[in-house]
Amino acid sequence: MQTDFAERRRHIRVYFDATEEMGCEFSNVAGATKMSRASVLDLSLGGLHLSVIGDFNFAIGDRILLTRLRHRTGLVSEEEIPVVIRWVFAQAEFSRLYLGCQFLELPEESRGNIANLISVKLLESSAARSVFAPK
Repeated sequence: MQTDFAERRRHIRVYFDATEEMGCEFSNVAGATKMSRASVLDLSLGGLHLSVIGDFNFAIGDRILLTRLRHRTGLVSEEEIPVVIRWVFAQAEFSRLYLGCQFLELPEESRGNIANLISVKLLESSAARSVFAPK
């Protein structure tokens, strides 16, 4: 069994330092009036890793609809983005549920905004590494 996910990934992934840095709203069904919230822990053009607090019962293969993506610097997307849950991690000692989600469709405007955010995060990481590099 191959366990090195980095070798299987096709898109550059960026990580967020705190659960408040990047968040989203989602619903379990299209047209739902009740929205739930989650923290985004990492993001790529292929999908995202969510951290959810609450009494949810998600399973691999479930579909949810992202309705808003927001970074600490501003709004990334308000388009509906369907995703499928590819993995679920939950343990009794954790207060959060972790979901690995793959984008099923990514509207062009959202794709561009996410690509820009990824570029900014990569530049920030590169700048931070150069500041702390030994001289």
